[in-house]
Amino acid sequence: MDDITIRGNIVCQVRDRFGEISIADYHGVRSLYFGDGVMQSCLSLDQPHMLLTDYSKAMMSTLAFRRKPGSILLIGLGGGSLVHFLLQACPDSSLDVVEVSEEVISLAREYFFLPAENRQFRIIHAAGQDFIQQKIEADRRYDLILIDAFDESGPASVLTGGDFLAACRCRLKADGIFAMNLWNRLQDNFPLMFETIQTAFKGHALKLPLGEVHDNAIVLGFENPALFRDLAIYRPEAQRLQREWGIDFPRFLKHLYWQNFGAAAVDDSYRIAEKTANPASPTSTE
Repeated sequence: MDDITIRGNIVCQVRDRFGEISIADYHGVRSLYFGDGVMQSCLSLDQPHMLLTDYSKAMMSTLAFRRKPGSILLIGLGGGSLVHFLLQACPDSSLDVVEVSEEVISLAREYFFLPAENRQFRIIHAAGQDFIQQKIEADRRYDLILIDAFDESGPASVLTGGDFLAACRCRLKADGIFAMNLWNRLQDNFPLMFETIQTAFKGHALKLPLGEVHDNAIVLGFENPALFRDLAIYRPEAQRLQREWGIDFPRFLKHLYWQNFGAAAVDDSYRIAEKTANPASPTSTE
């Protein structure tokens, strides 16, 4: 999410109890804004299933680890860009989407082509922390839990606390993965938020800062630490996903690997992983 003024022609502007919501069109892209210009999400009017923002692409790097998740929970609907992508990329998965703002749900249906709910896809109007902790849903476990819940001030603070994060971990399956979109500005104290997630996941978390031109950072938490002890083995899947969706998943995976083992180990381990995946292929001896 980039902190910018609203661009393009405003097609809708409303206010609910959480603040002002604006929708604007700009060069074939429709965007949802909170407040005076905090872009929450955007999608292509011609190809709504294609992800346009780096933060949303980075969140989907979870698919390199769990290519065919049986169940997905998304907290934070926004304009529905992640919903469109997940329904295309994971057509056999069940998808639960939790959104606290009834107005956002209505706008997503009217302006962002939100598909009709069905047995595989449902929208729950609730606060994320209430849904995670409510007893009626407590037995349901997910392969992926994705948190993309913002207001005009930034990440929803109630969703960055240790109790909520621990509850999310309890709702993951044995090999489940958690991903959270956060801001990485000086005033947001990202190091503290990352430390809180690390604590909740017993040190089994990694981060994906998205560079100086972006305010976002994605944090991944792993229920099973074995999933990221040898990240290089996921390179062939990351490359396949890149070919299918045009998203640079190998770059995200390489950054995660470097974070675990250091830059010097990346190339050697990637060559070993590639040889294992393609035993007939020659390998470099440099």
